[in-house]
Amino acid sequence: MRGPTIVNRQSAIGNLFVGLTLALSFGMAVTKVTSYDTWVHLSLGRWMFENGRLPHTNLLSHTQPDRPTHDHQWLFQAGLYGVWRAAGIDGATLLKAAIVAAAFAFALATARRKGAEVVVAAAVIIVAVGAARFRFTLRPQVVGLLLTGLYLYLLERWRGGGCRCLLILLPLQVLWANIHGSAILGCGLVAAYAAAETLKQHPRFHITDSRLKSAIGNQQLAMLWLCALSLLPLTLVNPHGLGILSLPFTHAAKQVSSGLKELLQDRASIAWADLGSRHLCFTILAAVGLLSLIGSALRRDITEVGLFAGTLAAALYSERFVDLFAVAAAPIAARNLTRLLNAPLKRLSPPLLACLGATAILGLAFLGKVSSDRDTPFGLGLAPAAFPEQELAFIQEHFPTGNLFNEFEHGGYIYWRTRRPVFIDSRGELAYDMAFFRAYVDAWTSRDSWRELVERYGLRVALVARPPLQAVLLSDGQWEHVFPGPVGAVFVRKAN
Repeated sequence: MRGPTIVNRQSAIGNLFVGLTLALSFGMAVTKVTSYDTWVHLSLGRWMFENGRLPHTNLLSHTQPDRPTHDHQWLFQAGLYGVWRAAGIDGATLLKAAIVAAAFAFALATARRKGAEVVVAAAVIIVAVGAARFRFTLRPQVVGLLLTGLYLYLLERWRGGGCRCLLILLPLQVLWANIHGSAILGCGLVAAYAAAETLKQHPRFHITDSRLKSAIGNQQLAMLWLCALSLLPLTLVNPHGLGILSLPFTHAAKQVSSGLKELLQDRASIAWADLGSRHLCFTILAAVGLLSLIGSALRRDITEVGLFAGTLAAALYSERFVDLFAVAAAPIAARNLTRLLNAPLKRLSPPLLACLGATAILGLAFLGKVSSDRDTPFGLGLAPAAFPEQELAFIQEHFPTGNLFNEFEHGGYIYWRTRRPVFIDSRGELAYDMAFFRAYVDAWTSRDSWRELVERYGLRVALVARPPLQAVLLSDGQWEHVFPGPVGAVFVRKAN
C-alpha cells in the first residue's frame, strides 16, 4: 500500500502546484487599464458592430479622414467590443487575465512534456509571468502571446511523435493573422523548428535524448516542413494582405527613419538600470536560463539553444519582446534546472517539498507584482491619471464643437468617449502619413510649426499633455489656458 500512497501524494502535490501557478498567473494579469491603444480597438469594434463591415479609411480623425487603412486586427477589436457590451471594461480585463493564464498554462505543459519537475516548472513559470507582466494590457498582443504558447506546446508534442497536432496550426494561423501583426511569428517558429530539427539529423548534432531521437524521422520532418510552408499563404488571409508580412519590421522603422522615435517608448531597448527594478524578473529568468542552458548544449539540442538565444536577443533589442522570451524560455530553463536539482529534490519529503515550493512560488509572485506595478498596477478599472477624464469632461461641457487638437496617446480615448473626430491617435503610420507625424512632432517645440497646424486644420480647442508644447501655447498670444487638469492642459483659441 505504501507505493500507491506515495504516488497519490505526489499527484496531489503536482495538482496543487499547477493550480497555484494558474491562479497566480491569472491574478498577476488582473491589471488596471493603462494602454491608450485599448480605446482605439474599442472604437473600431463599435464602428464595425454599428455598420456591419470593416473600416477602410481613417474614420477616427478629422485631419486625414480619407486616408486608406487596412485593419488587420479587426477580429480582436470586434471581440473586445462584444465583451465590453456584455461585461464592461472590467469583464474585458478579467478575460485578458484568463488569456494570460492560458498562455502560461501552455508554457507549463510544455515544460512538463520536456521532463521538468512540477515544482521547478511552477517556480520558473511564475518568474516568467513576472517578467512579462508589464505587457499584460488590453491589446491584441495578449492573444498573440497565447498563440505563441500554444504553438510551442504543439511543436513540443510534435517532437514527441504527435504529428497530427500540426494540423491545428493551419486554422490558428488564419485566426492569428486577423488578430495581431505578429502572425508572421507563427510561421517563423515552425520554420525555425523545422530547420533546427533537420540540422540535428547530421551526426555531429545528433540529439542525446533517446525519447526525441526515436520519435523524429524523415516523415515527421517532411510534415513539419509542409506545415511551415503552408502557414505563409494562410497568413495572407487578412485585410492587409502581403503587408502583414513586413509589418512587424517596418511599422516602427518607418517612424524612426522619420525622426519619430519619441513615440515608440514600448519599442525601446531594455535600460540597464531597469534590470534590477522593473525588469528584475526578466533578469532572473535570463540569468537562470543562461546558466542552465549548458544542459541543452551538452545534449546538442540546438532547437532549444536557438529558441532561447533568439528570443533573448529579441527581448534585449526591444522590451516589447520580453513576453515572447518569457513564454519560450521558461520551459527550457525549467527542464534544465530539473536536471541540476533532481538529486536534492528527491531527498525532500513530499510535505516539506510542498511547503518550500509553495512559499517560493508565492514569494516570486509577490516580487513580480511589486517590480512591475509602476507599469501595470493591480486591480480593475482605469489606472489613476492615465487618461484625460477631467479634461475631456470640461471640453465637452464648454467646447463641444470645433476641431480639436489632442496628443498621440489620447486620440483613442477621446473618440471612444465622445465620438468626436480627433487630431491624431496611436495607430501611427497605419492611419497617418509620416509627413503629418513629422509636422506634429515639430510643433512640440516650434511656435511657427504649431501655427501652421492650427491654420491647416482649423483647430479651436487643444488638449495638451507634453510640457514643451504647453510652453509653446502659453507663449502664443492666440491661445488661452482655460483648464489645468491632472493629465493635460486645455487651451482655447481666442476670437480674432
